[in-house]
This record gives sequence, C-alpha cells and structure tokens, in this order.
Amino acid sequence: MKRKSASPSAPVKVARIYMRVSTEAQDLQRQEAITEQAKAAGYYVAGTYREKASGARADRPELLRMVADLQPGEVVIAEKIDRISRLPLPEAEALIAAIQGSLQKTEKIVR
Repeated sequence: MKRKSASPSAPVKVARIYMRVSTEAQDLQRQEAITEQAKAAGYYVAGTYREKASGARADRPELLRMVADLQPGEVVIAEKIDRISRLPLPEAEALIAAIQGSLQKTEKIVR
C-alpha cells in the first residue's frame, strides 16, 4: 500500500503506536492522546496496538504483532520506554534486535 505525502519532496513519516498497561484494573485512556499527538507532529499512524499485559514478558500478542507489522523507515511511539519493555537488559536487547531484524528482512524483500 503506497501512502501519499503532503508534498512531492516531503517523505511520509509513518508511526506505529504501542500502548500497554499491566493489569485489567488499569485503563489505557491516559495513553490515548499519543495518537493525536503523533498526527499533529506530521505522522501517518499505520497501526495502534493496545494491550493489558506485564511489560516483563516479551511474548505479548500485540507487541509481537507490532514487530511483525513494522516496515522500513517506520517508528514506534509509546508514552514511555517502559510501556514497550520492562525486561532485564539482555532480554530487552534481544527484543530490540528482533525489531531491527524484522525491518532488515522487510528491506531485503522490498528491494
């Protein structure tokens, strides 16, 4: 799917929004403003991923779906880094490597 930019010379900035709370008792309302803030900053929001799960786990369904959906040049926006991960450093680094690997695989397919 090709996205149109506002002007021929301006590249489209594409973002994927990730929102997470740890428990069912919490709600995502506080984080919902991120989408409008991203749009106001000139981003096209390609996807919004919401979940209620512990940040100390890497196997969160929406996180994994977001990683799989990422395309080259896109950015991930979250309220704070701890919304994406509260993993110990080695596991957080592995998550970052998975995100980077996903983008590199996609780049090879697209070229």
